[in-house]
Amino acid sequence: MTATYGPVTTAFGEYLSTIRDQAIALNGTTVSVNLVGGQTMSGTLAYVTESVSGWPAGGSQWPNALTLTVSTKVHKIRLDHVSSLGQG
Repeated sequence: MTATYGPVTTAFGEYLSTIRDQAIALNGTTVSVNLVGGQTMSGTLAYVTESVSGWPAGGSQWPNALTLTVSTKVHKIRLDHVSSLGQG
């Protein structure tokens, strides 16, 4: 029997897409980030898309990490380490 990994990859891609969409919507606000390991961090979120030069014309590229500023310390957090993201 051969295992099929397509649905797992698709589900994980949808999960990352949801986290990315939330990060775009909450960019510049104070957020709480719950990490996969159970830790929670609160601070100001920075998550900005970057323009892609070349093909596709007018496309955007999304970083695979968000930036969270807690007090004066800046943290880079990989999107796949985020379990949830919310305002407040």
